[in-house]
Amino acid sequence: MTDAKALRAKVEKLRAEAEKKANPLAQAEAALAEAETQLARQREERAQEFEQRTANTWQAEAQRLHTEHRHAMRRFTELLAEEPWFAAFLEARAARWKHIHYSSYGTGAHYRATGERLPDGGSGIHPGYHDSPFLDVILREGEQLAKNMAADYMDALEAEREAYINGE
Repeated sequence: MTDAKALRAKVEKLRAEAEKKANPLAQAEAALAEAETQLARQREERAQEFEQRTANTWQAEAQRLHTEHRHAMRRFTELLAEEPWFAAFLEARAARWKHIHYSSYGTGAHYRATGERLPDGGSGIHPGYHDSPFLDVILREGEQLAKNMAADYMDALEAEREAYINGE
């Protein structure tokens, strides 16, 4: 019986010690839960503020980006026009379109003058209707680079949003 009495006393003593420690732990856990709830509430409020600010200003930012695009395209066109290879390319493309238009003009004149329709566009000489694979490469690579730049812009915007929500 003594062993049981000693063990019972030990259990009571340990239980009392555990209760002493459990109370501060429970208080700390409750404080942590309250702080986390408050933080979540603040984050939600800041997220709503950020979304409202974006909703109020997105059209101005979209206009700014549109203007940025126009200016960049103008600059690109100006720089491109200075390139000798591009001037030669334009010359070739212009000659192709002149041929297409003049062939149509000539076959129309032939029909109006003689009443005969010419088979196959009349001249038998076709300028070709396909673009250079070189343009495909430029477009494909340029689009990929542009998409990456746009993704970087959106990543920065998302980082700005997260920083705002986190109160940084």
